[in-house]
Amino acid sequence: MSGVSGLMTGTLEHLRRPLVRNIKKGQRVLILSDTEHDPRVWQAIMTILADIEADATLCLFSRRPADYYDPPAAVCEAMMKSDVNVLCSSTGMLHCAASLRSMEAGIPSICLDGGMRLEWLQSGAIADDMKQIAVRKHYVGKNVFGEGAKTCRVTSRYGTDFTYSVENMVWIPPLPGPEFDPYKIINFQKDENRPAGKLYYYLYPTGEFNVAPIEGTANGKLVIDLTMHHLGKLSSPIELTVENGRVVKIDGGADARILRDFLATYGDDNAYMCPAEASVGVNAKAVIRGIQREDKNIMGTMHFGLGTNVDVGGSIMSKIHMDGVILEPTLYVDGVKRIEDGRFLVPIEGEG
Repeated sequence: MSGVSGLMTGTLEHLRRPLVRNIKKGQRVLILSDTEHDPRVWQAIMTILADIEADATLCLFSRRPADYYDPPAAVCEAMMKSDVNVLCSSTGMLHCAASLRSMEAGIPSICLDGGMRLEWLQSGAIADDMKQIAVRKHYVGKNVFGEGAKTCRVTSRYGTDFTYSVENMVWIPPLPGPEFDPYKIINFQKDENRPAGKLYYYLYPTGEFNVAPIEGTANGKLVIDLTMHHLGKLSSPIELTVENGRVVKIDGGADARILRDFLATYGDDNAYMCPAEASVGVNAKAVIRGIQREDKNIMGTMHFGLGTNVDVGGSIMSKIHMDGVILEPTLYVDGVKRIEDGRFLVPIEGEG
């Protein structure tokens, strides 16, 4: 299984917290994983669920060809008969059609998919203060963007010069109150004050402020320089030329070739919509791992999506969703610089 071996060492406290907060004795829990994922992760989850005395079932299947692809049909069916679905596959499944159906039916997902190894679930992004992440998300919404934000421009040292409209698309999540539980499954429309369909899940590691720009408004050069879904850590930057919200050209080295081939093989017409999201990382402990689940949360980064964006308040549905991360972006909102080379120029830890 992906050549992963070794003892299960270190604390599992960070992995344990969302499971014990949200799963009760006797509940039916379905764990979804694949044969390329670190098996120690699902083994640890099964051990924790045994402690809770949940009725746990493991579904282990071959790796899906791309993020947002459904698991096998039998697993899709089982997801609708579970009380909680735990996603820990090497591809992202939180927003696949089967997961969206189960959440719409009121069955929550606990998600740590995307290829996290057990060691990475003991440090880094997962170890940050989850309540403070909620504080930062509020102040990024309020101070970086603001409810009246209209136009964003992003630049970077690698040649990004990219504009898009966010008019009426910025939703500011509330500050966490005294009753806030940072490990509770989230109903996004109710708890985060943003339209997001019937999304009902807990995601970890986490730490991003999501924005879905208005479709068709983006233009310019977008250069992804750190990490991208499916490709992992990039060996060379990928330059996307975007016209009226669509990728029309992909330039660069080997990684650009891989992306072109991947979109042609696994994508659809909507896979070239860009940016499906334009989000900001707000996790103070996230480090570069070379996978999306961690890297896009790094404080001050921005990541830009291709494809589906109904999960962050947009209207696009695609067979895939792919995020690409810029490590040290500069962001202007309505002409005012708010992030410079990955550093926030406005308060995000509190009123300041």
